Amino acid sequence: MKLKNWKSDSLFSKLFFRFIILSLIIIIIFGLTVIYYLEDFLYNRRKNEVLYNLNQLKSDLKQPLLAGDEKRINEILSLTARQNRGQIWLTDQEGAIIYSFPGRSDEKVDFEGYTQIFDDKMLSSRVESDQFDKPMLLNAASMDVGTSKYGLLFFTSVQGINSTVAQIQKIMFYLILFSLFPALVLAFLWAQNIANPLNEISKTAKEISRGNFIEQNEDQKTRELKNLAKSINEMSKTLSKNMNNLKEEKNKLNYILSGMEEGVLALNSDKEIILLNKSFSDIFISQSDFKLDQEAKLDSELPELLNSQKLISLIEKSIEEEKNKSLEIKIPDSDKYLLLHSTAIFKDEKFWGVVVIFQDISERWRFEKLQNDFVANVSHELKTPLSSIRGAAEIVYDGAVSRKKAKEKYLNMIIEESNRLETMVNNILSISELKSDIISKNRVNFSKFLYNMLEDYQIVNEVEQNFSYQIEEDIELEIDADKIKRVVINLLDNAVKYSPAEGEIKIILNKNNSAVKFAVQDQGPGVPEAERKNIWERFYKINKKAFQSQKRGSGLGLAIVKDIIELHGGSVYQKNLEKGSEFAFVLNTEI
Repeated sequence: MKLKNWKSDSLFSKLFFRFIILSLIIIIIFGLTVIYYLEDFLYNRRKNEVLYNLNQLKSDLKQPLLAGDEKRINEILSLTARQNRGQIWLTDQEGAIIYSFPGRSDEKVDFEGYTQIFDDKMLSSRVESDQFDKPMLLNAASMDVGTSKYGLLFFTSVQGINSTVAQIQKIMFYLILFSLFPALVLAFLWAQNIANPLNEISKTAKEISRGNFIEQNEDQKTRELKNLAKSINEMSKTLSKNMNNLKEEKNKLNYILSGMEEGVLALNSDKEIILLNKSFSDIFISQSDFKLDQEAKLDSELPELLNSQKLISLIEKSIEEEKNKSLEIKIPDSDKYLLLHSTAIFKDEKFWGVVVIFQDISERWRFEKLQNDFVANVSHELKTPLSSIRGAAEIVYDGAVSRKKAKEKYLNMIIEESNRLETMVNNILSISELKSDIISKNRVNFSKFLYNMLEDYQIVNEVEQNFSYQIEEDIELEIDADKIKRVVINLLDNAVKYSPAEGEIKIILNKNNSAVKFAVQDQGPGVPEAERKNIWERFYKINKKAFQSQKRGSGLGLAIVKDIIELHGGSVYQKNLEKGSEFAFVLNTEI
């Protein structure tokens, strides 16, 4: 509650100020009481100390007085006075001072009530006299020595007590001053605790009038407030239920649109935004603070609001011609392609507006590109060996060469190119075969299986590179041996293709718990970071100079490796080494 909203006639203000006044009265009374009793306590304690010393002094003076030893008497008075930081007078019955410390002569005691001490009464009073430069506490008593009677007056300074009391008074003043803040806080909380329920009920009524159907807390301290809160809550529930029924149908459409991956934008014939979902806003709205329920006219705001001039032109043509329009666009600085449909909407044969919907066709573009590349690559790869086979066959057939070695050369060329064609066809057939997801597993000693296959591979393919092995023994796996053999051959072909002649190719097989890893490390040019995510895709080949000089394949080898390993429940990966690459797969022995 803010001070500027307080009113003198409000319940809160009255309770607040009354509590403050009551608190101050209590604090002041408490402070005065403490000061009074503390002062009384300090004086009584000082009085008792002096009376004790006075009785002790009477005992010490008795013998010197009998003996008339003035020196001893003065020593006792001096010592006791110094110890108690006061003055001591010894008088006769007439009040004349006989001995004193500090010394006084030719003086008589004229304090009120002094003579009563000779009636065996004690005298204790506070003295402020010209004879002293500060307030003193007087304690006096009579003493009998032989046949004589003396008066013994003991003066002690009460300046320390008065200073202490003054300090306490100052402390109490500051205590009262500093107590104002907690008193204000307590007064505020107490008044607020009483006034708040009424204020909250008033606020609830105002919120309901604005359409915010909140509930009032019915846990009130009085029956009247409880009944009022309950009535307001019942009214709020009824109104809220009616409003929710009206909003539910509208929200159904919003829920559907917000959950759609396709973007939706609806504009009326006046080019005002009627409907816009989040998918559309995320791609085409350039203003970060634009709200989905915000309206904008095309002629004035949409050119600034939308970030695509092609989209704006599509909307303009569709509205102007009152016809359906379509358009494919590419999102700048991304690989995303969208198909935009602008549909003209008519109501009672009258043009109402357009609804623009986009679909993400990036995957379609991607696969079309891969297929086009594949067709081009396969056509090229088929054309090259066919041309070689045809040329070699024509040379032999025409008798252009007569020597046996020359004929063998061209016949070997025909055989090699035929093998290349066969490999390409087999790869294409393997891709189709793997779609059936059928594998025949048998448990094999993979270490021996791999070692024997590597030996055969080097002999059959006349590999120029040096093979080094790090093969852990007696690793058993349940695999489709023919398909895994195809995987290993494809990885080895890849390493041999890109490693320099007489380079080293390292083959690694090890087991870590239930995971078995097979890896081939080559000394090729490595894979560019931007290409690594695509190398396992079908038909994909790296378009870099470092790779164009190598023997080119169909782009299916690594895709076949990935498909076969995933059929076995494993995974594949590639990483660049300091020199070359590592291609590997991991299988689980527990699968």
